[in-house]
Amino acid sequence: MQVGTALLNGSVLVVDDDIQALEEMTDALCDYGLTVHTASNQIMAMKLAYEHRPEFIIMDHFLRGYTGLESVNDIYKFLPETRVIMISGFEDLFNIVTTSKGVSSCVIAVLKKPLPMDGIGRFISNQLEQLH
Repeated sequence: MQVGTALLNGSVLVVDDDIQALEEMTDALCDYGLTVHTASNQIMAMKLAYEHRPEFIIMDHFLRGYTGLESVNDIYKFLPETRVIMISGFEDLFNIVTTSKGVSSCVIAVLKKPLPMDGIGRFISNQLEQLH
């Protein structure tokens, strides 16, 4: 897919333990000119977040052994300017995110899987345009 609009500079960390979903999101986001870093677990997500300081994190809610909210809380302490998009295949994620202490301030969207890949790229591109 080639995007008809100007490509934007920005970085995104995508965290999902579903490798196929991770690859699909990466491809879609790269089409928008975004720099994409990927992690399939909480430990790698933390390392990459601190190393690359992404503007956005797309975080799956359920990671093996952790919840995405735990990771987001830890990252937010050091990178409060990073915007988070929580994703999950479960309907009740919005309620979990909005009632969790300290997390809702950095979460800008809660999306249900499966995601429309072109839609996530457009969403982040729109957010970056508003920032710049």
